[in-house]
Amino acid sequence: MSAGQEQGPGRESVLELTGGHTLGWREYGEPDGEPVIFFHGWPASSPQGIFLHPIGRQRGLRILSVDRPGIGRSSRISHRNFLHVPPLVDELADSLELGKCRVIGVSGGGPYALACAWAIPHRVRTAVVCCGAPPLDSVEARGRLHATYRALLAIQERWPVVLRALLAPAITVARVRPPWPVMKLASLALGPRDRAVIGDRARFEEFYPSFQHAMRSGTRAVHEDGACYSRYWPFDPAEIGVPVRIWHGSQDINFHWQLAENLAARIPGAAFFKREEGHYSLPIFCVEEIVGDMLAL
Repeated sequence: MSAGQEQGPGRESVLELTGGHTLGWREYGEPDGEPVIFFHGWPASSPQGIFLHPIGRQRGLRILSVDRPGIGRSSRISHRNFLHVPPLVDELADSLELGKCRVIGVSGGGPYALACAWAIPHRVRTAVVCCGAPPLDSVEARGRLHATYRALLAIQERWPVVLRALLAPAITVARVRPPWPVMKLASLALGPRDRAVIGDRARFEEFYPSFQHAMRSGTRAVHEDGACYSRYWPFDPAEIGVPVRIWHGSQDINFHWQLAENLAARIPGAAFFKREEGHYSLPIFCVEEIVGDMLAL
């Protein structure tokens, strides 16, 4: 195992895995605290875990925010799906002698938290999904997505090469950050609760490195990471046997809250919580409630 040059919260480390792969992650919270594996959204990366740093310090949690294959310093796995990640997490936990862990997935990280609950239940104490990406195994589910996501799905299914090419401008944006007034104007397209997060410069500055880190991985990596959501889930949520909590915002315009409620209904014993928040505001403004509930289990 090797570590990067960074110091303090969010320092990057890399684990040399069996089979020749590498797994990159960043640590937040308390170094000696109870372990929590965090899965970032899309298009994002491990620096997104920084929002858990204050609550991690407060509640004695060691947050390990992992980069998925192809992102950051995690090596690429061709033709991968959600189930390629749990064995990597299991090996990381073995390497760090973590024992049982809690897992949290935000947005696109939600399916990975549930995949771990399904595939490595011996490792997972509880699984938490916050504003998570839903299974797209029905016409109804796809119809409740944001129009942008519906368009991306259509392009991915018909012309995946075109979608990969369309990601190229995002790489440029990540390298040359637009002026703050431009970003502030762009946030007006969001709902009021999400504008309170993305439209706040300090919060935006905290969030943006996660996007930059992902985009530096290149269009191929970002495209492959996103393509996983367009396919059927390679596991059945109804077979998950560990405690699951699903949180969603009633003002989430990315994924309608009823998709999250429907997913919770498929998982035995899962609890569903709806709050008056948006897609980006929910994990920020409800983090104390979400973590408190997780630790109470």
